[in-house]
Amino acid sequence: SNFIKMNYMNLKNLTLLFVTAFLGMSLTGCNAKKENTTQEEMARGSYSVEKNQVTVVPLERKTFNKQLICNGKLEAYSKVNLQFAAQGVVAGVNVTEGAYVKKGAVMAYLNKDQAQRQLEQAELSFDKAELNLADRLLDYGYALSDTASIPAEQKRVIYINTGFLDAKMALENAEYTYRNSELKAPFAGKVANLKGREFEQAGQFCTLIDDSKYYVRFSVLETEYSFVSVGQAIKVSPFADASVVVEGKVVSINPTVDSRGQIAVTAVIQGGTGLIDGMNVRVMVENSIPDQLVVPKSAVVIRDNLEVLFRYVDGRSLWTYVNVLMSNTEYHVIEANSDRGASIEVGDLIVTSGNLNLGDDTPIEIAE
Repeated sequence: SNFIKMNYMNLKNLTLLFVTAFLGMSLTGCNAKKENTTQEEMARGSYSVEKNQVTVVPLERKTFNKQLICNGKLEAYSKVNLQFAAQGVVAGVNVTEGAYVKKGAVMAYLNKDQAQRQLEQAELSFDKAELNLADRLLDYGYALSDTASIPAEQKRVIYINTGFLDAKMALENAEYTYRNSELKAPFAGKVANLKGREFEQAGQFCTLIDDSKYYVRFSVLETEYSFVSVGQAIKVSPFADASVVVEGKVVSINPTVDSRGQIAVTAVIQGGTGLIDGMNVRVMVENSIPDQLVVPKSAVVIRDNLEVLFRYVDGRSLWTYVNVLMSNTEYHVIEANSDRGASIEVGDLIVTSGNLNLGDDTPIEIAE
């Protein structure tokens, strides 16, 4: 009986141990579950919907500058190929390619020795002929100072017989040759295509360019003929540097259509840094159209192949279908797409940035 009693006590202790362990595990699991639940509730409480930052502009009616973009080419206002009028050997060159010269500056000169001798010979021949003329006039009862009173036909015969006309012409030719042994700039400009070299025979020397102004030659389609007019303002930018913008005016329109259906137009602009003769340029012709609904180009996005803008209404985006009527490099002229039931009014706040991924009725706020 003592053995049975001892086993009964051991079994009771073991059972108590198991019960205690089970209760401890249950309490631990409950505490862990309670802690996780509290964390989830805190996370949900701290979450708030993030609003898209946007910029807006009020919709206004403005004057819209309708633009016609063309390709053109610059041509120097004055350009001439220079060469010596006299024959001879180039004795000196005073310019370099790209150099600026003033009007009348001596750009190069020939060896003048032969021209000097020819001039002196012609002067002697003229003096001799003039003496013969004086003697012959005395035979007719005239002096050199009386030539104005001599009948024209009689005077002509006397001049020919004495060789005075031949001597005078020879002297003028000698003076012309001597004078043209120097090549002078006919106007102020820059030297281009320099070909003349010292000690070479005179010939084509260079091209002189007046780049203080430029002609701008471009063409428009015959359907665009009514868009341009003489005196109309234009803007010109080189393809090489779009940051350079020069203003000018249309000076002529060729009143004929070429075989390609185009009309030649010429404008004039002032010269400046970054512009050179023959440069390819982009020509922008503008016409002002008043009273248009104008928005920045960034305000209009494409959704489902349709043009859409977003309006700011009570902190949310309002999807609005529009039609783009005209565009230039910076702005669109728009109207509400009535086929989609859209409407817009002057004063509406139009989203201009932060709209690339916007949807309808999305929370938005205006960026400071």
